[in-house]
Amino acid sequence: MILLTALLAAGIALAVLAPAFLSRVDFTAAPVAGLVAWLGALVATIGCGVLAVIALAWPGDPPGNVLAGTVVRSLAAVEPAVVTWAAGLIMPIAVVATIVPTGQLARIVVGYRGRGAALRRKHWELVEMVGRVDGAGAKLVRLDHPIPLAYSVAGRGGYVVVTDGLRSCLTEPQWRAVLAHEHAHLRGFHHHILGVCQVLAQAFSWIPLFAAAPVAVATLVEFAADRSAAASTDSRALSGALHTVASRMPSIPGTSLRLIDDSLSMRLECLAAAPESRAVARRTAITMLVAVMLLAPAAAVAVVGVSAALVSALVV
Repeated sequence: MILLTALLAAGIALAVLAPAFLSRVDFTAAPVAGLVAWLGALVATIGCGVLAVIALAWPGDPPGNVLAGTVVRSLAAVEPAVVTWAAGLIMPIAVVATIVPTGQLARIVVGYRGRGAALRRKHWELVEMVGRVDGAGAKLVRLDHPIPLAYSVAGRGGYVVVTDGLRSCLTEPQWRAVLAHEHAHLRGFHHHILGVCQVLAQAFSWIPLFAAAPVAVATLVEFAADRSAAASTDSRALSGALHTVASRMPSIPGTSLRLIDDSLSMRLECLAAAPESRAVARRTAITMLVAVMLLAPAAAVAVVGVSAALVSALVV
C-alpha cells in the first residue's frame, strides 16, 4: 500500500499541479525544453496510473514496496491489515477504473486515426488536381491562389503546401525561412505530437494536465519551428516574412484562413530578442523544467510521510 499511495500521489500532483506550473514558465526561448516538460508530465502521469494499477493487482508485495516499507517502517504493523480489508473493495474499482478509460482511449484513437487518414488522403487528391509539385523537390506543392499561405501536412513522407500569393510577397531569404519553418514541423514530428495531446484531451478532458496540453503544445511547436528556421536561415528574414504575411492577411476579405496565429507577437519578440536575453530565458526554462520533474517524487514523499505520521499516531 505504501508504493500504491506514493504512485497515486505523484500522478495526482502531476495531473493537477503541473499545468499550473508549466503555464507560468516562459519557454519561448527554449521551446524544446517546454515540449519535454509538457510531454514528460503527460508520460509520467500515465506511467504513475499504470504502475499504480500494476502494484494493486500484483500478487503479494509488488517490486519496490519492500524498499518503500523500509523507509516508512511505522506502516509495517498495519499494512497487512489494511491490504486484507481494502483488497475486496479496491480491486473491483481498480478493474473498472482500468477497463473504462482504456476502452475510451482506444475508441478515440481508432476514430482519430481513421478520420485523419481519410482527410489526408482526400487532401492529397485535391492537391494533386489543383496544385503542382515543385521541380526542386517532391515535398513542396504550389497552389495558384492569391492568399499568402503555407502549411505542412503529415503522412506520405510529409509535404509542404504553399501558395503563389505567398511567394510573390516575400523576398528570397524570407521565402527560404518560411519553407525551413514548415519543414521543421515535419522533421520534429510536430503533427504527431500535437495529435497525441489532442487524443488525450478528448479522452480525458476532466484531467487538467491533459486538457491544457494541446493549446500549450501547439504554441510551443511554432516556437520550436521558428528556432529551427532561424538557426538554418536567418531570424530577421523569418521575422520579416511573418510581418509581411500579417500585414497582408487583413486586406483579404471573406476568408477564415490564417497563417498567423495568436502567438505572433510573442514569436516576433523572441526572434528579435538579443542572444543574451535568450540565454537567460533558456536557463530559467531549464530550471523550471527540473523543478517540474521533481514535483512527482516530492508529492509522493510528502504523502507517504504524512501517512506514516498519522499511522504512527494511531498506533501509539
